[in-house]
Amino acid sequence: MAALAVVGALAAGACSAGQATSNVATLDAPALQACRDLRAVIQARAAGTLRPADLRTRLGQVYDEAASSVNPIIKARAVAVFADATEIASGGEGSSLTSDLAAMLQTCSGASQ
Repeated sequence: MAALAVVGALAAGACSAGQATSNVATLDAPALQACRDLRAVIQARAAGTLRPADLRTRLGQVYDEAASSVNPIIKARAVAVFADATEIASGGEGSSLTSDLAAMLQTCSGASQ
C-alpha cells in the first residue's frame, strides 16, 4: 500500500511527452551517482548483508539522486526500485525487485555519459 502511495504521488507530477523523451541517453552527475549507489546495493544484496529497512534507505538514496537527473528513464527506474523496497520494508514480497534492479542497471550501463 505504501508503494502505491509513492507511485501515486510521483504520477501526480508527471512530465509532458516532450520532456519524457529528452535526455534519455544522458547520464549526468546525479544519474552517475545513482548508478554507483545502485551497484553497491546490488552487491550488498548479493552478499546477504541488507535488512529490509536498510534496503529501503539505500534505495531511497538512489531515488533521491536519480530525481535530480535530467534522464527520465533513470528517474522512472529509481521510482520502481524504491517502491519495491518500500513494499518489502512494509512486510510485502517485493516480487519485482530483482527485475527492477536489473532494468535500472541495464539503463545505467546503456546510456551515454
